[in-house]
Amino acid sequence: MTIEAELHSMLLAAQARRDAGQWEQAARLFRRAEMLAPGAADIKHNLALVCFAKGDPLGARAAAERAVRLKPELWQSHALLARLYQGAGDPGGAEIAWRTVLKHSPGNGTALLGLADLTMNEFADPVATIALVEPLAHNPAFAADAELTTLMALLYHGGISAEALSARLIAFSRANLRLPQLPQRRPRAGRRRIGIMSPFLSASPAYYLAYSGLQALAQAHDLIFFTRGTRFDWATERLRALGQWIEAAHVEPGQLAQRIADADIDVLIDMGGWSDVPGLKALSARPAPRIYKWVGGQSATTGLDMIDGWIGDGWQCPPGVEALYAEPIVNIAGGYVDYSPPDMLAAHAGLPKRGVALVGNPAKIGEATFANWPSGVDRVILIDRRYAHPRVRDRITELLARHAIAVDRIVTPPNHEAYLRAIGGCEAIVNTQPYAAGLTAVEALALGVKLLSGGVPGGLFCARHHLSHLQTGGRNSTLGAQLRDLVAR
Repeated sequence: MTIEAELHSMLLAAQARRDAGQWEQAARLFRRAEMLAPGAADIKHNLALVCFAKGDPLGARAAAERAVRLKPELWQSHALLARLYQGAGDPGGAEIAWRTVLKHSPGNGTALLGLADLTMNEFADPVATIALVEPLAHNPAFAADAELTTLMALLYHGGISAEALSARLIAFSRANLRLPQLPQRRPRAGRRRIGIMSPFLSASPAYYLAYSGLQALAQAHDLIFFTRGTRFDWATERLRALGQWIEAAHVEPGQLAQRIADADIDVLIDMGGWSDVPGLKALSARPAPRIYKWVGGQSATTGLDMIDGWIGDGWQCPPGVEALYAEPIVNIAGGYVDYSPPDMLAAHAGLPKRGVALVGNPAKIGEATFANWPSGVDRVILIDRRYAHPRVRDRITELLARHAIAVDRIVTPPNHEAYLRAIGGCEAIVNTQPYAAGLTAVEALALGVKLLSGGVPGGLFCARHHLSHLQTGGRNSTLGAQLRDLVAR
């Protein structure tokens, strides 16, 4: 066999393994192909993609860098490098890489969406995010992603009624997040198989607010976790101990739906929401007899009217908001979460307290925040890691100055413990609107810090996050029993 024929056969096999999600086998074959054709940038790019998919960011970055050295105009490798830089905590590098894509491919929709994601989630500017994707609104290849990006930014920015935003979310879901229904069956009686799907199975709100409820479920039923993320830590280990673990990161919606169905799940609880849009699309196939939405990406309706319930409580979902949801509302008495504090929290609860802080993602701070600003607060401490970026500091300090509010100091905590320490040293924190404090409110209250909130909250779930926590402190000792009753129906 000639080298050319061997290479062709090897690439076909590598692509088949890649398409089947067999990342390790695909990587080995692409590496062998790279040795046979060291000057082929496209092979290096494909190797980078496979390394990325199998959770090897260093291997992906090395292969992508080799590709662009050979072929600088290969914008797809620059795009992958942007994602790798962002994942490695280098937003500046990611921004440079996305702008390099635009240099080689002006108006590139992938790059504009990538920059928008960076602008929203790292540089915390929903207005700039919306402006970045506006040129894509009438581009058939990118219009859906542009609309989704705009909708997520509007959750933070406001400027649109709860009714209008919910209607757009439902319309988006119906147009873009629908798969054919899988064959249906009835859930088994007695001990059931409960699927938990989330990209946040680590130290995140999904852990802190839901662990005790999941622990209670595991006592009566078999839990099967579908992990959609690649971040693993001490909280992951605690969750893994509760049940079976199925890796499902980077799995496309149709295949994911089939994996859930093949696992013979009786009840599926989604804990990804709008943070895992492909996961929502998989749920549209109804891969389990019962499906519920709970903690995690739970900002507003998923638009999935084929699922069985949205788990909230009477403060988050009071009578009269039903029209904002495609899902039936299932309210938990006494609060929809039960906080499991980290061990380190107790060390910061007794700190001397001074000053009022404005805490959390600066994307939550805009004109709507000041429409609900608590009276008497004219000085704040800014606390969030994103203030390490000058553009974020400048935007928020200028916005505060326009409303005659001074900044005492800015704290950029490098980790969760430093974050808790910074909050624990404050007398109070100011609630944000239209996206209210969730876990942050619970943590502040647990630290003995007041939550100051003015005005009337909006109707969306994310605008009402704090209301339940103000009443319960995020604690509900009956949550586990109520969840067991729910999944046993």
